[in-house]
Amino acid sequence: MPNNFSEVKETKKKRKANADGKVSMKEALLDIHEGSGQKIKEGGKKTDIRDYWWNYPKFLWKTFKNSIPFSYILLFLVVGFLLASFLQSDVVARIMDDSRVDDTFIEGSVGAISTFNPLFVSANYVDKTVQELVFEKLVYIDKNGQPLPGIASEWRFVEEDMAYEFTIKDNLYWQDGEKVTVGDVVFTFQTAKALAEDYGLDSVGISLIGVEVEEINDKTVRFVLSEPNPTFFEAISQFIVPKHRLEGERLEELPFNMFARYPIGSGRYKVIRTEQNSVYLQDNQYDAVEPAINKIILKVFPDQETLEMSFRIGALDAIGAWDNDLLSFTEEYSNLQEFKQVEEYRTKLIFFNTRKETLKERDVRIGLSYVIDRERLIRDSNIGGVVRKGPFPESSWAFNGDIEYYNYNPQLAAEYFKNLGYTKNEEGGFFEAKNGEILSFTLSYFDSVTNERLVSTLKKLLQEEGIILKSEKLAYKQITQEIIATRDFDLLLYEVETTIDPDQYNLWHSLKSSYPDLNISGYSYERVDILLEDARKTLDKKARKEKYDLFQKYLMADAPVVFLYNPQFSYYVKEKVKGIDFSDVNYSYQRFNNVQDWVLE
Repeated sequence: MPNNFSEVKETKKKRKANADGKVSMKEALLDIHEGSGQKIKEGGKKTDIRDYWWNYPKFLWKTFKNSIPFSYILLFLVVGFLLASFLQSDVVARIMDDSRVDDTFIEGSVGAISTFNPLFVSANYVDKTVQELVFEKLVYIDKNGQPLPGIASEWRFVEEDMAYEFTIKDNLYWQDGEKVTVGDVVFTFQTAKALAEDYGLDSVGISLIGVEVEEINDKTVRFVLSEPNPTFFEAISQFIVPKHRLEGERLEELPFNMFARYPIGSGRYKVIRTEQNSVYLQDNQYDAVEPAINKIILKVFPDQETLEMSFRIGALDAIGAWDNDLLSFTEEYSNLQEFKQVEEYRTKLIFFNTRKETLKERDVRIGLSYVIDRERLIRDSNIGGVVRKGPFPESSWAFNGDIEYYNYNPQLAAEYFKNLGYTKNEEGGFFEAKNGEILSFTLSYFDSVTNERLVSTLKKLLQEEGIILKSEKLAYKQITQEIIATRDFDLLLYEVETTIDPDQYNLWHSLKSSYPDLNISGYSYERVDILLEDARKTLDKKARKEKYDLFQKYLMADAPVVFLYNPQFSYYVKEKVKGIDFSDVNYSYQRFNNVQDWVLE
């Protein structure tokens, strides 16, 4: 019973309210608790479990606040998991696909955008892809190194003048409606030469220094050579740019000109928009080709994770890379076409700096060549590639199959290291000199996901063999401006692209050992110099073959580099895209070679 006046009054009040039918369910429950003699905590909160259930929103909120920051972390993990599951679902993929325009092809890759101006040498995959779509070359080169018509329809060699004359097609137009002329061809090559000769820029004209270009009439252009050049057709297999668009521009400003992002060509597609991470191209209305794919969008992602997510949600029709590990997620999909392209004229190799005291001795270079298990390196790194034996691919007519190339042989490697005073310490497992010095080297390389994994694997393999490999990870500018420009390195992991023609004068002649030439190792042997010089002075294929056979023999014996592998490009495309053909493609950036035959079903 109530024990004071106020409690009696309050009880009567509750009962009156109850009689009027205005008591809440909660108040009724409180009366029941009072009648049962249960105690109430300070502040009016009861200890009964049913009260927690009744006030569960407040209880959860209080628990959430008291658990900060762990509660926020848990919340974000749950939301992220649910979002990722939703984005990867087939429902979202179908919605994204259904919202896509049927005449648009969207491709994704990891990389960056630099310049679309084809007058400059570029190693950028996206830049080169855009150039292939936007511009046309004077002539094209097939898989055998033979010229095919481009802007030029035909040509002839004038022996008495040592000159080539090209006839220009009459029905070609720039993407702004202006007609393509002989003047455009002459302007392109003269400008490219000037950029290389007068400004020292990395221009495609560097291979044409010493070649004169002149206009004969409104249909004919002539190239006059100072000596026979078996690589001439590859040297002039360059994209032609419009004179009316670039004439009058300051040459030193061309790398940063608006043309670098919004080029005008005579090719199948034109650039209609450029963003930091995307390039939008549309069918060129002034050419004779009417492709089923009207628009091509090239998406460039900063890393593999964002590329993968974009593909999973159905935003991309195709992706490509040279790294099996990065594309391993594609194994989850059964509706993809896979295209493979071994790029025989691109080679990943390790340059030995023969200027360094530690690498001057041929035995150390040969020992390293024998001790690297290239097959295992490719397999354990899970990159795309095929082992490269020497300076020429095995498919080349110049390849010498009669000499011994370096296959993995740790026993032979140990003999060469022993000649240098290094024997393997059975206790420690490393090659050591008498003073206890361990055989070690430093490898410089460009910082990329693929290179990082490749170098990590190489370090592990060499450590198993008893050699310490230290690594120096560098940005692209550091590689080009600090390492290659100054030739300040021990070992350099690098990739070079060569011509289909076997001429490699710029890679191995002793006169080409200073920057910006490409004899990065500083290799020098007089007999090799003579062979390279003589081989490029004749068009006689048999005579050239004999000289290149000897060249390969001497180069492999001196081992200025370790030839690692030719990259293999993997291209995954949704099966709704039909007509893709890689049979006439030499390089991955030429994958749109027959895009006029592609259709989206």
